Amino acid sequence: MALELDIPCDVQGPDDEGHLWAFLDEAVHPGAVVEGALVVTGDEETPVVARGRRLEERPGGTMVVRQRVGTAAELERALIRARTTAA
Repeated sequence: MALELDIPCDVQGPDDEGHLWAFLDEAVHPGAVVEGALVVTGDEETPVVARGRRLEERPGGTMVVRQRVGTAAELERALIRARTTAA
């Protein structure tokens, strides 16, 4: 099953504070990429989930800075575990 990213980014290239970043014009779903929201980012091989921290206007466009929450697989396992134990 193919995973559609909200906004791709290089998970190996964090900023000076260790946060993920990309430019908003690269987002597949720009309306979903807002401060505080969870988004699927990274790439198809290494998707991660991150929470929007801030949007910064830069000469190259709007930079989106995100804090990594975990890999998509880690979050999927957590949700399945929660759904299983909540019954």
